[in-house]
Amino acid sequence: MTLDLEVERALARQYNGKAAEKVRKALLSITEDHVMAKSETNLSNARRAVLMLAKGDADKAIYFAGRARQDFRDVIYWAQSETAQ
Repeated sequence: MTLDLEVERALARQYNGKAAEKVRKALLSITEDHVMAKSETNLSNARRAVLMLAKGDADKAIYFAGRARQDFRDVIYWAQSETAQ
């Protein structure tokens, strides 16, 4: 399983070393099984939202990845709400 290019680039900008590996693992734990219609677009949006919400904090990324596995729509909504403010 891989991350799409946009998510990989965002990950590389925000994290390095062991933190990057922890966050990559958390992002990869969000799968198409966790999003509506097993959509790659929804999956990518959820992963990008996790990175946006975490703001470079690996522990927050892991937390938000867990929330995305519960309901991916929550993290997308929260990220959109933050950018709208």
